[in-house]
Amino acid sequence: MSRLVVVTNRVPSADELTHLEQGSVAVGGLVSAVKSMMLRQRGLWLGWSGRGTSRGRPGAPGATFSHGPVDLATIDLSEDELNLYYTGFANRTLWPLLHCFLERVSIRRESYRAYQRINRRFAETLFPLLKPDDAVWVHDYQLFLVGHFLRQAGWKGKLGYFLHVPFPPTEAFDILPWGPEILQGLLQYDLVGLHTESYRRNLVNALAAETDGAWDGRNFTYDGRTSRIGVYPIGIEPDEFREPARLSVPSLSDVLSLPPDPDNKIIVGVDRLDYTKGIPLRLRALDRMLERRPSMRGKVTFVQISAPSRTRVPEYVKEREDVEMLVGQINGKFSEMGWAPIRYLYRYFPQRDLARFYHDADVGMVTPLRDGMNLIAKEFVAAQGDDPGVLLLSRFSGAAVEMGDAVVVNPYDIDGTSEALYMALQMPKPERVERWRSMMDVVVSNSSSHWGESFYGDLERGTEGISG
Repeated sequence: MSRLVVVTNRVPSADELTHLEQGSVAVGGLVSAVKSMMLRQRGLWLGWSGRGTSRGRPGAPGATFSHGPVDLATIDLSEDELNLYYTGFANRTLWPLLHCFLERVSIRRESYRAYQRINRRFAETLFPLLKPDDAVWVHDYQLFLVGHFLRQAGWKGKLGYFLHVPFPPTEAFDILPWGPEILQGLLQYDLVGLHTESYRRNLVNALAAETDGAWDGRNFTYDGRTSRIGVYPIGIEPDEFREPARLSVPSLSDVLSLPPDPDNKIIVGVDRLDYTKGIPLRLRALDRMLERRPSMRGKVTFVQISAPSRTRVPEYVKEREDVEMLVGQINGKFSEMGWAPIRYLYRYFPQRDLARFYHDADVGMVTPLRDGMNLIAKEFVAAQGDDPGVLLLSRFSGAAVEMGDAVVVNPYDIDGTSEALYMALQMPKPERVERWRSMMDVVVSNSSSHWGESFYGDLERGTEGISG
């Protein structure tokens, strides 16, 4: 079996690696998904160190090594490079483009040139570290071109890529001046993975529009190379949420000092504070429900947990201001003595606490405007128990493809979402249990380890050995 070499924008933190070795929780979705393979093979992980050096450009490619349960190779980036490559092209060009927020896309040639340079540095740093039978797995939109530069450097071995965000329709991707170069770069990978069939269809259409290649339903062949393009919906490890949800950690009511009231319903939303997550529209749907259903006033508490995200990007600063203004307006409009409709928490919580919060909630509100998968939806389902809550899920999340027994909504339809929220709060237990059991079957069968092993197995076999 080949050694697995993972390439990501940033390597796991020291704490995450400790959890990785001990098999405990509180690691990210990607770490959880590849941990068993990495530990089994003592794999190699390459990425940015997380350090910003002086403003000048670093010298020749080179890695700093640390050895533990997984071998790490890290590179440093200068503050200028981070501003152009990461904050600029990755998060102000590619992120909004891939999520179809076209009015937010920033087109700057300087940023793209930095993106090319950093992708080249990743590839040139990695190439001398590789062994002939390694399997290289590159991840996400920050590193589209690493495969292209690895092939240029002379790598002829197995090379896979996974996109963790949506791939947009061709008309949207066409606005990117360097789209053809990125598409050509993707065809250097032996295997390209996406979360859903619609994302794969969008990518294949873009490739067909840009090249005269041939698509046979599984493989795209162009200029003598064949790339398999597959669908691999990522999951979670359900036990990492089932068990902590039952521990004697503080309940959500305890954390919020809510008055004991068996009739009070709790709605929970957990997101990075990102404009793709639809938090303002979610708040407006709550506002609409409280307007139209006055009987719910004083009987429901909406808990929005927003983890800080990309705090140096102006669009994210504005999103935080908009959310906090709406929270204040809605609380000012409806609050009564001893009750406020919204509790807003702008901070991180450990995974164990989140599992308990999910378990305590009557409704989990997961309503992104666009999302590659959204693992919060699966975490919420995994944390439920004998008296499960209801998952209210955006149709524009990848998770909605798998979890049809959620209450699926269009978050842009504020009236419809408010009525669906009221229905979810009133749903009888037999229906809640039936929906939850169906979704839990999906969460268990499509776990993160299954996702990782499935992609890695297909990469190992090559395009001729893949049947699906």
